[in-house]
Amino acid sequence: MRSVSTNKILILNHVFWPDQQNTARHISELASELVKRGWDVTASVGNRSYLNHRKKFFPMKGMWNGVSYIRIKTPPLDQKSNAQRLMTSLWLIFSWILKLPRLGKFDIIIIGTNPPFAYLLVPFLKMIKRKSKIILWGFDLYPEAIMASGSQTWKFAGKIIKPVTILCHKQLDILVDIGSCMRAIYRSYRHGAKEVTLTPWSFVEPSKISLPHPETRKLLFGDSKVTLLYSGTIGKAHEFENFFLLARELRRRKALVALCFAGLGNQFANIKRLVTSEDTNISFGDFVNSDEELTKRISAADFMLISLKESWTGISVPSKFFGAIASGKAIIFSGSEKSSLRELTEKYEFGYHLTRENITRTADQLSEIAENPEIMHRLQLNAFNAYKSFFSKEIICNKWDKILHEAINS
Repeated sequence: MRSVSTNKILILNHVFWPDQQNTARHISELASELVKRGWDVTASVGNRSYLNHRKKFFPMKGMWNGVSYIRIKTPPLDQKSNAQRLMTSLWLIFSWILKLPRLGKFDIIIIGTNPPFAYLLVPFLKMIKRKSKIILWGFDLYPEAIMASGSQTWKFAGKIIKPVTILCHKQLDILVDIGSCMRAIYRSYRHGAKEVTLTPWSFVEPSKISLPHPETRKLLFGDSKVTLLYSGTIGKAHEFENFFLLARELRRRKALVALCFAGLGNQFANIKRLVTSEDTNISFGDFVNSDEELTKRISAADFMLISLKESWTGISVPSKFFGAIASGKAIIFSGSEKSSLRELTEKYEFGYHLTRENITRTADQLSEIAENPEIMHRLQLNAFNAYKSFFSKEIICNKWDKILHEAINS
């Protein structure tokens, strides 16, 4: 049983435990951590898996780690399709509008950005939950995401809905972003809400920098002295051309540096087609479902590769970045100069920012590391210490707890 609390929180999000999608895990873990800190938390969520839309979760009502959850029946729509994802979003929004008046009183309502456009609920919440403080936790920005990845039709639709987006954000009490580049876009809304940056934490938080798992390292990278791994979703927001240019420059030098791309996503097959028989220092790995296998895979890498297209800067911040530094992995980030990931990588000195213009210089640095591994060890220690000091789950959830108490008392 959970402890009795007078401070009540309602969380609205499409996905929740036991779904393994990133935002599902972050929302679920946040809810659980808030219960540990004395909050009474209820989550209203969908009943289907995000990764497999034909899979349903039961029971429809229950308790998980002290969090009371209520599932909403959702249609079997594929979340990889923009159109079907939008239909799911509208379904959930209208379902919440019907159910919220009967859910009781809450001090705080936290809205996730999955489903897209969930912020359309805000004006409605302001009418029926007048005393509740409304918080949006921004993992992704809409309509910006569909405008960046969709057709001209989607871009036009995004422009049409943008004034409504701005209107809804103006009614928020607190707006939580996950990086300075995302905050810059939110500020263009002229919202007036209290601004807070709370980054996503890693799902695996080792107590020390682990030694590489020898069999996994050998399987993915052969006998290379320096290993570079891209692990996770490969989607429309990610770009890989710079990584291929870097790999080919390293191969030309016969440097003992290898790259591996491991994961899933709608662009994974396209990435494989870019590899030729001459790309002997590039390999691929399958997606892994368990934290144990993921830990082995990440341990085998010296550097984690993180990418984001310049057009996606601020729209999405890859959470795999924080998983990498939690394990003490150095970073090679390919993306915009304005990205918060570039800022963090350089501020805490745990990696390199890769651009088309500095391929040769980055190859020089990696070639030097192959001969002087102490450089790599220093970068990895910087990453590990930065995560423990600023980005761990305990630190971020303590900040959440403080902000929520301040919201109630303001």
